[in-house]
Amino acid sequence: MTRETTDFDGGIDRRSMLGMVGGTAVAAALAGCSTLLGDDGDGATNGDADVPDEPIQAGLQTFTEGAASVLGLQAQYGAEIAIQRINDAGGIAGREMRLDVAHEADAAVENYTQFVEEGKDVTFGPISSGGHAALAPEVESQGVVNVGTDGTVTTLYEDTVSDPTYSFRFQNYDVMECVTAAREAVSRLGADNIDSIAGINPNYAFGQDEWKFFKLAIEKLVGDVEVVHEGFPDLLADDMSTHITEVNDTEPDVTFSSCWGGDVTTLMNQAAANDMFDNTQLVGSVLYSAVDELGRDVVEQAQAFSGSRNWYWDFPNGSRWSPNQQLFEAARDQYDVVPTAHFMSGYGAVTAWATATEKAVEITGEWPSQEQIARSLEDHGFHTPAGYHVMGSDHQGKSNAYSGRMEWDEDLGAAVLADVNVFTPQEVAPPIGTDAEEWVNSW
Repeated sequence: MTRETTDFDGGIDRRSMLGMVGGTAVAAALAGCSTLLGDDGDGATNGDADVPDEPIQAGLQTFTEGAASVLGLQAQYGAEIAIQRINDAGGIAGREMRLDVAHEADAAVENYTQFVEEGKDVTFGPISSGGHAALAPEVESQGVVNVGTDGTVTTLYEDTVSDPTYSFRFQNYDVMECVTAAREAVSRLGADNIDSIAGINPNYAFGQDEWKFFKLAIEKLVGDVEVVHEGFPDLLADDMSTHITEVNDTEPDVTFSSCWGGDVTTLMNQAAANDMFDNTQLVGSVLYSAVDELGRDVVEQAQAFSGSRNWYWDFPNGSRWSPNQQLFEAARDQYDVVPTAHFMSGYGAVTAWATATEKAVEITGEWPSQEQIARSLEDHGFHTPAGYHVMGSDHQGKSNAYSGRMEWDEDLGAAVLADVNVFTPQEVAPPIGTDAEEWVNSW
């Protein structure tokens, strides 16, 4: 591996980047900097390490069909590109990765059990919060590391599995994106201009959790607010008219929605047709998850503010941060999508496991056990094109959170986020060991 200092697109020199990512070909490739390396191609971090010859077998469960696939396929695409980069860099300690993908449906536990029976070395997913809550105890029982892509319900590591060993989650969780949305609303509108709020959120664990934390956060930031509507349409409902009528009748200053994927398309199309955007400011935690489905007229009418979880592909802009641009181009070229934060869910979950496993190989001099990989993941820091991430000792990943105004971009033919705000984990997440609800209430 060459170590000379050379500038590259984005202004960071080779020595600096290799120092940040740990100096390995795989870590650099996953950070989006593989072109910097004069790698010999074997991918080994320790030439004397005792590792198996066969490829690493990985399983991912996500929504591959139906309305939820708007989000689920993004996670699959991100995971696939991360694995391509691992293999192009020579694999993890010389071992290539292979990925099997299962449709999540309502079978999170069954899919994981099947992966374990097939001898998978690691599993990733799921998307659904309810599925993740059901899955986490099974992961602890089976003892094969799972790095969740999404399934972001706040109680997962507070109550469901309060002392995990093998279950991890890469993506920022509900309290983080709801605090981000509340701070975004205050930043854009001003605390004095928010006297009433409404909510339109999917009727299951995720939507209920998100509405709860948005209400808590906005009340702490602006004082007493009047809640004029609390709507919980069924997941994948085809009619949001009841909730839209309530918003039009009550005209709240802010309407918060954690609808995602196909539900965003339904909500925003019907809201535009019924002039809802004239009567409220829509603020969402994951509205941008539907970027590939939304039309120009709807985006321009809505002028909505949307979170983008822990990655937005154009911040920093590719002219200043080339790893973003390279990943964006890979998503467009290979899958013809505008990548969303859920793309990073898959990419980042794979990256977390791969870099932690490579670290464990360096430490042990052999292929690590499931428990050794799990311990290596705890308090593990790593880079992706989205920046620096930390997998805490609580097994919850924490990263910067992004939010911006949705605008139509003629050249892209899709919505972009403009005037992006960035919130650090310290601003939107409770300290490790602190109950999220108690933390917000303590403000």
